Amino acid sequence: MKMDRNINDDGLGKYAIINLRKLNEICGRQGTFERWTPGVAEALKTLEAVGALEWGCTGSPDEFFLIKLKDRNAMHALMAYHASIYADDPEFAEEVRQLALRSGTFHPLCKRPD
Repeated sequence: MKMDRNINDDGLGKYAIINLRKLNEICGRQGTFERWTPGVAEALKTLEAVGALEWGCTGSPDEFFLIKLKDRNAMHALMAYHASIYADDPEFAEEVRQLALRSGTFHPLCKRPD
């Protein structure tokens, strides 16, 4: 298996990220019943309606934990993932290893997670 970002002509992967913390800062509303501006709320509602938005809530079937390559701990996490999948899919494991080699302290924007 190959990562989507390595086979798509545009370099996009399987997922995109919406930074909810930034969204709240920039487009948040203080209204009683509205969390975001109407345009943002409608965009999110549309993505959710077509099944393209996964919130990742605790305990949900689509729960997730995101690690950015610039996280100083990312290399260790990715190398452990590489080791755990190598026997089942060496090609995919190698792609993960390549990410690991560009992550953590090897990443030019390395920083503590926030």
